[in-house]
This record gives sequence, C-alpha cells and structure tokens, in this order.
Amino acid sequence: KREVIKMGWNEVERTNESKQEGKVPYTKFEAGATTIRILDNEPYSFWQHWLPTQNTSVVCMGKGCPICSVIAEEKANKVINKKYSSTQRHAIRIWNYKTNQMEVMIQGKNFFSQLLTLHREVGDITTYDIKVIRSGEGKETAYTILPSAPSEFEIKEGIEEVNMEELFKAPEKDVILQLMEGKSYAEIYGNNE
Repeated sequence: KREVIKMGWNEVERTNESKQEGKVPYTKFEAGATTIRILDNEPYSFWQHWLPTQNTSVVCMGKGCPICSVIAEEKANKVINKKYSSTQRHAIRIWNYKTNQMEVMIQGKNFFSQLLTLHREVGDITTYDIKVIRSGEGKETAYTILPSAPSEFEIKEGIEEVNMEELFKAPEKDVILQLMEGKSYAEIYGNNE
C-alpha cells in the first residue's frame, strides 16, 4: 500500500538545491564576490588528510591514525613524493547572502588568518558583513576579504546550531584503512554520498 504524503505551499517553493533533511550545506565560493556574515565567535579547527587516489579528504583520527603513521615513516625515510598530506582546516557557520542560507564554511590557515586580522583590527567579525572575492582556480585560487561597516544582522529563518565535533568526526580506523586501500566512501558505506 502506497503511503500518501501531504504536500503544502512550502513544497511548491522548494527547489532541488534546497538542503536535504539533516544535511548541512557547505560554502563553495564562486569566482567573483560573495557577501557573508560570520555567525560564530570562534572557528572549529581540525586536521585532515588528502587522499589523491580518490581525490577526497578524510578527517584525521588523531592518536593511532594510520595515515599519520605513513606520513611519519615517509618523513623519517626522506621520501620526496609523499603519498599523503595533512592540512589544518577551520570551519565556522556563516550566512551566505548569495545562496540565502546558513552554511558551514571550511577554509585553511591563510583564509582564516585574514579573518583573524579583521577580527583584531576592525572588531568582532560577527557584527559586520564581509565581502569575499575569489579569483583563480585550483592551487592558484586566492581570496580577498573586505569588511563592511558594522550593521545589525536580522536573524534569518534556517539558522541552526551545528555540532561541529559531530560534523567533523573522524571515521573509524577500519574505514580509514579501506580508504587507504583505494576504496571510495560510496563503496565502504554502500551509498552515493
């Protein structure tokens, strides 16, 4: 027997780009300018490893991480073309005026160093909009960050708390080992995510 789902006006307006239930949208800056409002006072910081064979990254599990072991072994043996790399990433909730939604913005040290400079020199970065100008592609991508005058931020519908520790929780060791063997997340978890 087929279940009847009651639809309303909200469903008429919903687009395919709308965030899926339980999914937090991530910021992807397009070339040009995007205006954002930082929603959190502090970023959440974590380490991640790049897996070049799958063209994806994985959050470092810290103590006992098999990828860290390979990196340490390669460093000790002075390997030139290293198999994996590590980078520190920072995440913070923002309001993206271009997409008109709350998103989690993940960037590296250079980007967040610019935000920290604004925070120290201009004042609390949650009290004004910030224009992010993206130029270049790939490893040549550059960001220019410009502050706007302080202004009130009208609380928008769709702003919610995000448990960053849960969102950026490292996978179990056996999952990391399978990724290192060349499996994709879809193969491991049996889905297309």
